[in-house]
Amino acid sequence: MKTLLKSIFLLIISFSCFSQNSEKENLSLVFYDNCSNQIIEPEYDIFSSKDLNYDYITVFKKIDDWVLQYSTSIKTINDTIRIPKILFAGGNELHSQRWTYLNCDKVCNGTETDFYANGTKRTEGNYKNGKPIDIKEYWENGELRAHYFYDNFTLDYKRVDYYNENGDLEEYQLYENKKKKTIIKTFNKNGKLTETQTEKKYIERNK
Repeated sequence: MKTLLKSIFLLIISFSCFSQNSEKENLSLVFYDNCSNQIIEPEYDIFSSKDLNYDYITVFKKIDDWVLQYSTSIKTINDTIRIPKILFAGGNELHSQRWTYLNCDKVCNGTETDFYANGTKRTEGNYKNGKPIDIKEYWENGELRAHYFYDNFTLDYKRVDYYNENGDLEEYQLYENKKKKTIIKTFNKNGKLTETQTEKKYIERNK
């Protein structure tokens, strides 16, 4: 099982192949901000893929010198998109390397919890000065969906556990992060190795 977040990252990386922002003309979306409890009009992008039966939307919200991002699937053309309180944020300057996690306008620190509209947990994470230590992601029924463990206060994973809608472990991945590549080993719920992948890292060189 691959989680929503992982799918979103793949779609963003493949932006040039999938982006179809002309889809906006066919949508009548409402954006409800959980921080302000108000309807807002943020900037957003639509990502479509022939391999998927639905579209993804990434919403951008500005707070001070940060741009917060939230991605989710679109179910209908008249969807109400509820923007959570806890979001990843990047610096608003060009080619910014600054990033953090914010809970509304506050940098995440210690245990931070966010909720769905029905009152169940959406995420619960441990942070240090905006950097994640581990984050739990939940299904809307309250069951654990995924548990992400981060490597030394970076966005690199050390381990990710994936659960089904009943809260049962389906598989887990171990990450070996090297300077130029990451080795990802996937195991089933019984601990049997099922796949090994190698992802090359993009290293930006100073000109």
